[in-house]
Amino acid sequence: MVVDYRATKVNFDGRLERNAVGGSARRETLNLSFLEENQELEVEVSPKGMSEKEIEQAFETAVAEIDKTYLGENVSANAVSHNLVLKDSYANGLVEAEWTFDKFGYISEKGVINKDKVPKDGQLITLTANMFCQEAQRIYSFCLVVVPPGLDTTEGQLDAIKNAVKEVDESSQKEDVLVLPNQVADMKLTWKKKMNYRGLQIIILGFITVAGITLGKKKDQQKLKNQMIDEMDIDYPMIVSELSILMGAGMSFRKALERMVVKYSNSLKNGKTQKRPGFEQMLVTYRRMTDGLSEIQAIEELGAKCESKNYRKLSMLLSQNLRKGSKDLIDCLEKEQQNAFELRKQRAIRAGEEASTKLLIPMAGMLFIVIVILVIPAVLQINI
Repeated sequence: MVVDYRATKVNFDGRLERNAVGGSARRETLNLSFLEENQELEVEVSPKGMSEKEIEQAFETAVAEIDKTYLGENVSANAVSHNLVLKDSYANGLVEAEWTFDKFGYISEKGVINKDKVPKDGQLITLTANMFCQEAQRIYSFCLVVVPPGLDTTEGQLDAIKNAVKEVDESSQKEDVLVLPNQVADMKLTWKKKMNYRGLQIIILGFITVAGITLGKKKDQQKLKNQMIDEMDIDYPMIVSELSILMGAGMSFRKALERMVVKYSNSLKNGKTQKRPGFEQMLVTYRRMTDGLSEIQAIEELGAKCESKNYRKLSMLLSQNLRKGSKDLIDCLEKEQQNAFELRKQRAIRAGEEASTKLLIPMAGMLFIVIVILVIPAVLQINI
């Protein structure tokens, strides 16, 4: 802060330094006081000018740089087949250059050669560089011969092959086929058609499709599995409730299960209900018991083969109480019934929240439509 204060308030005596020769102009914003006014004024400071001797030296440097660089990849000015290097400025930007040609169409202002127009015998062209340095101007001219690319270069060889193919095509237009030349100059030619990789693309696409279908099937299977587990969990409170009521009425587990399964089967036959995954599992368990399995073994297989953790919990509860005796089984079933209905209530709340979340996108779309309906007439009235 002290340094800035001294530079602006104490030591400044109205002198502004210029940029070096060849630099750009700069702008300085100053506080100006005159009469009784205080204003800000932007002053443009031009770069330092050059003396006549420096200008001449800059032109000489530019000419030397042109002679050194304009040929580019070409070896001699008597055989120019590659693009020239024609710059817009030389001598580190002190000299600006504008290029003109005595014959137009052969070389562009950027030095690009139009090879299609160059004759086989070559073309003599005079290049003129109009050079400017501050207010001074100089003209520098020189000649060169533009020729087609030679056969010692890849570019020239390709041009010779193209011309040979063109000549053969023009001479055999009345024939049904075009016979490509086997030799041009000292070059033996071997022609092959370019490979079309659409077959490979189809193969790769096929693998991607198969992988996508496989993943899709797995995803669908997992979705069906989760859906079945959800449906089993929906049936679980009703199964526990019926078992609790029937066993509380004095029935054994086997009789209670038989009563529940028979009721479910009759409802299916009469068309009063559809297949329910939870009751189907209980039906399978009952059939295992009728096929000779003990109650404990059938219940344990129910827990082992069911994906739902609720049925595994029920299997463990029943098997433990049947081993010990069914003294506390009814109380345990009543508690499990209360827990099951509480879980069902929570599942219903969660399903409602998911449904409301899915409705957000269409609701946002409807809101956008309403906004458009309200805004467009107002905008049209403003334009009128």
